[in-house]
Amino acid sequence: MTKKSKLEKIYKVDYEDGYYLFKLNSILDEKQVSKNSVIEKKNIDFNSMQRLIKGELSRVDLGVIAKLCNEFDCHIEDIVEYINNNDTK
Repeated sequence: MTKKSKLEKIYKVDYEDGYYLFKLNSILDEKQVSKNSVIEKKNIDFNSMQRLIKGELSRVDLGVIAKLCNEFDCHIEDIVEYINNNDTK
């Protein structure tokens, strides 16, 4: 069995003139914790967590982001980041 690279754990979602990178799955893998353990420990709704992992959302719950940033000692851009295509040219 081959281990997935870090990039395979990041979901890219195109939006207007750029794209979002949803990196929560990569953080979970790096920290070697399951999403279910984080859901239980931080009292996060399973569907909210799943949508945040896969980028299948239209609104971000800042309470969930704060819980995850506290849990993983990270910043919001470590979890979700917006890249403007104009900035990459």
